[in-house]
Amino acid sequence: MRNNRKAISPVIATIIIVAVAIVMSIAVAYWLMGLGTVFTRYERLEIPVAYAEKKDSGWNVTLHVKNTGSSDATINIILLNGKLDSQAKVLVDGADYGNLGNATLNISVGAGEDKVLVIELGSGYKSGQSVEITLQTAAGYQYPKSVVLP
Repeated sequence: MRNNRKAISPVIATIIIVAVAIVMSIAVAYWLMGLGTVFTRYERLEIPVAYAEKKDSGWNVTLHVKNTGSSDATINIILLNGKLDSQAKVLVDGADYGNLGNATLNISVGAGEDKVLVIELGSGYKSGQSVEITLQTAAGYQYPKSVVLP
């Protein structure tokens, strides 16, 4: 038998094992982060701009709505001062979505997308009055914004 065989020293073997373990743990961490984002998609609507303008027989309230979440959002209900208002109607980017008395408006706001909502209020509102507008999504989240009528 030959006794002069050479082997890897224990120090080099330990370094190789540690390097392989680090590479494997980094690969697993990237996989888990990718897997986590699939299950943690969320919607978040922001209303950075909101203002009201006087029109002939009422008011126009303009809301700039932005979805900063990672999932699409669908606005189903718009409440005015906590109630459905069948006399008010909503336009989204110029398209008429009907009156706010409808329980399902189905206004879709994609992830990263901006929409301009114009709510046409009737004559039942007065100058100086504060109107709380609440956007409710299909996921059940509510996004309130207050506007004072000029």
